[in-house]
Amino acid sequence: MTEDLDRRLAALFDAPLPPPDLDFTARVMALAAYDLSVRHARRRALLQLAKEALSLAAVLASFVLLARHAPDAAGLSEHVALDSPAMLGVALLALWGITAARPATA
Repeated sequence: MTEDLDRRLAALFDAPLPPPDLDFTARVMALAAYDLSVRHARRRALLQLAKEALSLAAVLASFVLLARHAPDAAGLSEHVALDSPAMLGVALLALWGITAARPATA
């Protein structure tokens, strides 16, 4: 019985290995390259978004500060008036942001 088991194991170990599947390895390598490119694109997009958000916050803060410190009839105002030039600038920035955020049509 042990000799039969040894003979079977020897036959299994002596069997030639199947040839490598080159198509599969090519697909896996292409998928890994695609995944890496998507990760880099996502990182670039997030960095661009962070830069633009920081720039927008700085511009909005300057508009608010200018509007709050603008002289009016009663002295310094406590809020941003809707008819102030700063609020018009904020509205123009909002319109620009809405139109820039739309997806491009082909």
